[in-house]
Order: sequence, then C-alpha cells, then structure tokens
Amino acid sequence: MPTPDPAAGGQASAVSVRAILRLALPSSAVFLMATIMGLVMIRFASALGPDAVAAVNAGTRLYNVFIALCAGISAGTLALVSNAWGAGQREEASRLLQLSLLMALALGALLSVLSAAAVPALIDAFGLAAEANAEAVGYSRWLSMFFAPMAFCLVLTVGLRSAGDVRTPVMLALLINAGWLLLAWRWSTHPPLGLEPHVRWIALGMGLGHVPGAVLAYALWKRHRLVLGPVKTDLGDGRRLRALLYTGYPSALEQALLQFGVIAFIGITGRYGTAAFAAYGTGISLLSLAMVIGVGFSMAVSVLVGQQLGAGSPENARLAAMRALKLCVIVLGVPGIVLALNAGPVALWLTGDAEIARLTVVAIYAFTAVLPMLAVEFCIGGALRGAGDTRFPLLNVLAGLFVVRFGLAWLLSRAGFSIEWIYATLVADYSVKSALLLWRFRSGRWTHARVRKK
Repeated sequence: MPTPDPAAGGQASAVSVRAILRLALPSSAVFLMATIMGLVMIRFASALGPDAVAAVNAGTRLYNVFIALCAGISAGTLALVSNAWGAGQREEASRLLQLSLLMALALGALLSVLSAAAVPALIDAFGLAAEANAEAVGYSRWLSMFFAPMAFCLVLTVGLRSAGDVRTPVMLALLINAGWLLLAWRWSTHPPLGLEPHVRWIALGMGLGHVPGAVLAYALWKRHRLVLGPVKTDLGDGRRLRALLYTGYPSALEQALLQFGVIAFIGITGRYGTAAFAAYGTGISLLSLAMVIGVGFSMAVSVLVGQQLGAGSPENARLAAMRALKLCVIVLGVPGIVLALNAGPVALWLTGDAEIARLTVVAIYAFTAVLPMLAVEFCIGGALRGAGDTRFPLLNVLAGLFVVRFGLAWLLSRAGFSIEWIYATLVADYSVKSALLLWRFRSGRWTHARVRKK
C-alpha cells in the first residue's frame, strides 16, 4: 500500500514549495503523457490526409466534453476526499471514493449509449466539409465505446491524489498510454482483419489501450492494495452521494459549458475553412504541452487547500495557493516560450501542410501570450474548487468564454475580420477570467465555502 501523505492526518502543517511540487509534478507528468498521445494521434492521422487530422481534432473536442462531465464527479471527489483525509477521517475518504467510482462507471456507460445517437449532430456543429465530417463521426463513435473504463480510471486517480498518493496514478498512466500508443500506431497503418486504413482504427486503438489499465486499477482497489480501498455501505451513503453531487455539479456544468463554448468558438474557425479549423485544434494540442504543467499545479493546489481546510488551517490553504501561483507562472512560461520560438518547424512537421502550419503558428502565439493568465486560472481556480467553492469558477467561464471570447469572435467574423483576429480573442477571454478569479480569492469568501457535509 502506498505511504500516506505525512502532511495529512488531522493537523495543519506549513505548505512548502517541496510539498507543492511533490503533488504537482507527478500530476503534470500524467497529463503530459496524455497530451503527447494526443499529438501522436494527430501525427498518425496526418498520414491519412487533412480530413483525418480534422476528424481527430473534432473527436478530441467531443472527448473533452466527456472529460468535462466526469469533472463533476472528480471535483466532488477531490474536495470531499481531501477534506476528510486532512481531518484524519480515512474510512470516510474511502467511502466517498467508492461512491464516486460507482457514479463514474454509471456515467461512462450512459454517455457511451447517448453518444451513439448524438455524435452526428455534435460533429455538424463544427461545420466541416462532408468527408471530414464523416470521418469525425466514425472516430468519435468508436472512441465513445470505452467511456466507462476511462471514467473509472479518471475518478480513481483523482481520489488517490486527494489522499496524497501521486505514484499510483503515474504507474497506471504509463500502462494505459503504452497500450494506447502500440495499438493506435499499429492499426493506423495496418488495420485489423486486413481492412482499409481509416481514422476510426486510431480511435479503436486508443479505447482498447485503456482496458488493461482499468482492469488493473480495479483489482488493486478491490484487494486493498491502494491507500483507499472498498468499504461496506452504510446508511450515510445517501448523504455522501448528495454531498458529492452538490459539490461536483457546478464543476460539471463549468467544464461542460467550457467545452461547448470551445466547440462553438471552433465552429466559427471552421467557417474559415478546414485549414483554419485544423490549425486551431493542432495549436491547442501543441500548447497543451505547456498547459498540462498548469493542470498539475491546479490539482496540487486543490488537494492541499482541501486538506488544509479539513485540518482547520485556512491561512495555510491561502499560502499554498499563492506559492503555487508564483511557481506556476515561472514553470508554465518556459515550455511555452520554447514552443513559440520553434512554432514554425514544429507545426509543419506535425501537420504536413503549409497552410495549416502557418495558421497553427498564429494560434500558438495567441496562446503563449495568455500563459501568465492561465497560471492564475489553474492555481486560483484550483484553490476555489479544493475549498468547495465550485460555483464561482462556473460563473467565471460564462463571463470570459461565452460573453467575451465567443461574443467578440462572432462580432469579428460577422464584420469580415481575418482568422488571425478570431484567434486573438483568447487574450481578452483570459484577461477577464484571471481578474475575476483574483478578486474572488482576495475577498476570502472561498475559505468559508468548505464542502457540504449533509
């Protein structure tokens, strides 16, 4: 069984830079692996043509909607489990994780069924050409078949991180990504049963790659080989379920709105042609190499804030957020700047198309400009979620993404501005969101939000 976090056990302790990095860096490594796999999928698809690249980018956006809905369970799991762990209530933390895993499996199975019918309509929102649209539908449908094991692994690793176990999620990610890479690589050029190469085989390889990891994760959890294991249900499980839903649903709405807002925004880019659409999606995937570091910091801040509030130390919770923010601004900027300096050659190598590569470079420059503001969104937003204040980040997405970014992009596109101006609306979006998050954090209201116990 992994060694429990010595900082968590019912007593507040000062939050050091080392404690932040101990949680942030392994989480960043896991998200980095997933991001690299996403880029590899684009690379595999590029051998099948621009329509396949557009299909992978569109499918990735819908996959992110699935992740967004899982975020509702994950956010409740993180806030409640870390709070219970910080208060020294380890059996309570195990009960909360067990309920979260059941919810994850149910949600994954439901979304797999719904996706079979809904994917064509969602893909139509991108405004792709007929061939690219057809390939995107096939890619997304095959991938959606594996949502249940994906959701189980996602929620389990969130629960383990909330209890201070950062090693097991890394090991599971290595196994999952190895299977994913092997199958997707093999089937992108040599499909099973001698069938014709098609982008759908990449999705099938990605999905099947998750199965061994999910089976191993379940076995370890079931046999009490993890820091949190199965427990007998009791009469309080209904209360815990309500608490998970109450704390998590704003994050689910936030992430779902975020993804649908991005889809709507990308729909505007799609009206400028396949090259503009593919370039924006590729630019997001490329910059994710820097952004995943911020996601790791966000996870670390959420866990530390939840643990410190559970241990009764809001001052240490505040300290954790501010120290993480300073670190994140520095660490996040380095890979972003390196990528921006080499954007041209990297974009051309990845896409294999001169026009897509040219526009990808523009998208990368826009993203690089907002990296400091992304650090605020990751760290301060993570602090609010770890405290159980999951409603303000939801309002923040509505203000920044829908009102500012989408609103500006729609007006600029109607006025005939070029695609470069559409990409630039990201700067306005993140400027507004980071300012609102800092205002909320300085108000101190989030320290009183806590998580709902009943």
